[in-house]
Amino acid sequence: MDWIKIELLFVCAITSVSLSSASSCGSDDYKFEFTQCDVDGHRWRVSVPNKDCEPTASGYNLPIKGTDCNQECTAGEFLNMDSMKCEPCPSGTYSSGNIARFDSWSTLPEGFSVTTESFQGFGDSSDDIADCSKYEWTPKGSYIAVLPGECAANLIFSTTLLKAGKLSFEYQFPSTTTIFHITVQNDQCQASGDKDSSKWPDTTNEGEWQSLTLSLKSGFNVITWRVIGIGTTEETSPLLLRKMSVNGVAYTSECTKCPAGTYSSASATICTPCRANKFSKEGATSCSDCDVKKYYSVAGSTNCTERPPCTEADYYHILKPCDENGKTTTIYVWVQPAICNPDNPSSVKLPQASDLIDCHSCNPGMHLVNKTCTYCPAGQMSDGTECKECAATTAPDYGYELVNWNDISEVIQTSCVSFSETNCNNDSKWLPYGDHVRTHFARGESAYLVMMIKVDGFRVQQKAGEGGTSTVGQFSVVFETVCKGFCQFVLLSDESGKQDLIKSWENSQSRNKFTYDIKRNGSFTFTLAFQNSGWLMDPTAIADSIAKVYSIQITNTMGGGASNCRKCPKGTNDDGCVPCPDGSYIDPTTTTCVTCPPGTVVSSHSAYGADSCKPCGHGLQVYKGTACISDGQYTDDNGRMFDFRNLSNSFKFIRGSLLFTSSGTQYYHGFNISLFGTPDKSHVICENNVTRSDTDDKSISVALREPSQIVARICRTTLVPSDSSNTVMTTQSASLGDRLVEILRNQTSLTMSNGTKSLEELYNASGFDISEMDNDIQVHFAAETPTRACPAGRHSLVSLRCDEDQKGQGDITLPPKCADGTCDGCMFHFMWNTRLACPICQKEDFSRVVGECLQGTQTIHYFPPSHCLVPDNMQKIEEKQKCTVRLASLPLIVQVAVPVVVVLALLFFLLVCFFWRKNKKLEYRYMKLVENAGGAEGELPGVDSCALEEGEDEQGDSVQIRSSKGARFFKKLSNKIKKMGNTESDDVFESAVLNERMPLT
Repeated sequence: MDWIKIELLFVCAITSVSLSSASSCGSDDYKFEFTQCDVDGHRWRVSVPNKDCEPTASGYNLPIKGTDCNQECTAGEFLNMDSMKCEPCPSGTYSSGNIARFDSWSTLPEGFSVTTESFQGFGDSSDDIADCSKYEWTPKGSYIAVLPGECAANLIFSTTLLKAGKLSFEYQFPSTTTIFHITVQNDQCQASGDKDSSKWPDTTNEGEWQSLTLSLKSGFNVITWRVIGIGTTEETSPLLLRKMSVNGVAYTSECTKCPAGTYSSASATICTPCRANKFSKEGATSCSDCDVKKYYSVAGSTNCTERPPCTEADYYHILKPCDENGKTTTIYVWVQPAICNPDNPSSVKLPQASDLIDCHSCNPGMHLVNKTCTYCPAGQMSDGTECKECAATTAPDYGYELVNWNDISEVIQTSCVSFSETNCNNDSKWLPYGDHVRTHFARGESAYLVMMIKVDGFRVQQKAGEGGTSTVGQFSVVFETVCKGFCQFVLLSDESGKQDLIKSWENSQSRNKFTYDIKRNGSFTFTLAFQNSGWLMDPTAIADSIAKVYSIQITNTMGGGASNCRKCPKGTNDDGCVPCPDGSYIDPTTTTCVTCPPGTVVSSHSAYGADSCKPCGHGLQVYKGTACISDGQYTDDNGRMFDFRNLSNSFKFIRGSLLFTSSGTQYYHGFNISLFGTPDKSHVICENNVTRSDTDDKSISVALREPSQIVARICRTTLVPSDSSNTVMTTQSASLGDRLVEILRNQTSLTMSNGTKSLEELYNASGFDISEMDNDIQVHFAAETPTRACPAGRHSLVSLRCDEDQKGQGDITLPPKCADGTCDGCMFHFMWNTRLACPICQKEDFSRVVGECLQGTQTIHYFPPSHCLVPDNMQKIEEKQKCTVRLASLPLIVQVAVPVVVVLALLFFLLVCFFWRKNKKLEYRYMKLVENAGGAEGELPGVDSCALEEGEDEQGDSVQIRSSKGARFFKKLSNKIKKMGNTESDDVFESAVLNERMPLT
């Protein structure tokens, strides 16, 4: 009955199509296809029109029960729809069987799609969303590439497998500042649940291809390659994918013709590209030859090209190896692959070899043994000719000094890393030219030419501490680049445990010298690489950009040779000179060990000259003469003391803001901080726990070729929570501070290796409250390893702010404007609010209260303020003193009350006097009136008169109130005396006293 249902469905489909078709389909206009598997596990063969025509009932074949759903053809075969059997592919075609291959990336193949996602943190505005268009996956011919950046770039491939299969591909992943994650999900966007459902591929060396295979389940699969540039502004190398294949896909009903430039024989699984000077057309069974005298072709060509005349750009010169007499000569060779026609009359001729010339001597520290330059035995030195013993009180100054280039030294490894899927041409290599070594690229080659030098270690132990970072040796290179278009010269080192970019130079550079201070002791590899162009170039173009290296020098190494012997002030031992004591340098004049001046340190036991002694930063102390540290006690320029010892040898972890993509991918940064303490107890660790899941579940910390942990004073780790478990992946650990630079308060700028940085600008950029900046304690750290984005290294500032309400060690916050702790990727800023940042209370900060006088003694009490910390010896301060009447000894309220009372009493006294005086005047006038009105009864009273009495004048009391009291007193006294001295009045106008009644007439 199933076939009836299928036939009915097919008839319905024909009927629906016929409504819009104009012409009827003939018998040759149909093709066979299989349906999806039915419930019984079978497929049905049906006829389907292969062009736009009107199906007819007579033209198609009835559905036929076909093969079992598990049937498949092997590679090199196809399923013949007529016979429904597997048959071999004919010549000129190929078949991958149940394998889908993706080798051509000129365009995005069917089934693939690309997306990008901006990261957004909590509170971010739309203005903060990055432009992700430049971070998309982009087809580049033989591979697909993406430039990691501040967006998540996704390459998505969807496929349906008839049975469980595998996905294989090759990739280049040289960046250690990038997360590369691969996930496998079903049609419900659910992980498959096995170890291959989530992969974190290892990093590769620059230009190195590695392969990776993922297991896929039957049914619908969605594979996503996700690339995230983790919070960095550095220019990273692109990530590349190529040679992708998936097995387990549906059958193929026909073989695919070989594309032009390739060929195949019968039963081919893949087509083979034609070699150089051959060509082919589509579906070719073999390649045809070009007439090599007149024509040429590159590998994979579809036709032949006429050879042009030879020019001077078509050849180059090299030095032949030195002969037994120490002679060499310059010879000329054609650039490979040779495409010019030397027989053309317009062509230049290849120059003849030059006359014999003397070879350069061996490099310093070496001598010639059996025509080969070899390092001198231990204890000897050489200028490049013969070895000599060092004197008894001297030791060889070992190192690598490469200045003569008769050949490539045995300590150097060279290689070529192509940008294409093919290996480099043998003509691409480093060539010695006597006084320098230079790059040479084959025609059309886009690649890196690499030069690596491995150092087994250094002879001076590194000093741990918080002062100037110890230098165990130096790497110096003198070079020059001449570029036609884009080129790049880079120096890398794995000193930190991963390949770090030390310095890069783009485009043409005049001859210059670069010196890098090596901070760690260990076995490291230094890499010099030159890129002659971007991506891919025309295969016929001449790569005429070159790099010249004149000298390479690495000092103080365990291996190598010595060009001189240095004096040993303390004698020699098996390792060379006996080192000077800690905190001492070697005086170059007297070759004796001299102690550094106070307040300075020296990081090496074999440092020469007083200039090797470096002063400690502001607020730091000398530790054993080799490092500058802080014990947690600090006094600012104003004499205010602080005690941070409760923050010493302790660690704080700060979690950064959680970032999301639109698909839910999240990550955040974690910071570990240790402020103060001795060098052996004051470091923190940031670990990398990325593991390889394809090693029988054995946890191997490959960590993207990073070290398993970073040890520093401040470090940062990127944490990526797992969607399928409660685990957190930690990776991309980096040091933000290896040493303590300085501790400041009431300052305006920080001391940087390349100048100063304004604190006000830093606070404004970070978004911290600037009003308390002058009172904050600034603890400045530095990690001096340079990066492309931070040539002066990274710096961190921890601002300690006094907060009386904070208990314990307090709380650390990230900048409000920069959720990742940094606004520029190089300067990190943290605010630590703690009561331990408050100054120590001094006696003058206390409130003073004098108690009452008891038995001649007073107690003085001191009460602490809230803005400072009370030391243990000042928790309860009381003083005794004898009672005094000094105003200053009285309480403040008494000192204020006494003057007020005195003033009020004086005013009261003056008021009493004023009213008394008024009263006396009224009494006097009243008595006068009584005296003048004292006549006999019945007689008229005396005349009231305001005339002046005897002894009164116009200035008297009765008229002038403001007369002097003293004058009135003496006036009255004079009048009384006069009255007492004259019994008979001489005043003819003296008034009569009416003591008895007198007649009026």
